Amino acid sequence: MGVPMARAIAILVSAAFLCVAFDIPSAGAATKVVTAPPSLSTLAPGESVFYNDKKCPAGMIAKFTKAQRRSQMKRECVRQ
Repeated sequence: MGVPMARAIAILVSAAFLCVAFDIPSAGAATKVVTAPPSLSTLAPGESVFYNDKKCPAGMIAKFTKAQRRSQMKRECVRQ
């Protein structure tokens, strides 16, 4: 194994450790698509879900996120 390969492996291991240490979600922790409109009672603080409310432009979907400390929900259109 050459020096560039060993360096690449060391960087990947370090990045994985930092993600675990700081509780950073991985790319595999995807936001789920729901079939019913989300409400404040169905989401945990900071949780996000996708719901097609048919109000976003073509190729986009609504992303609903419940606020961490307030009883509010944010809605934004994002690319699918």
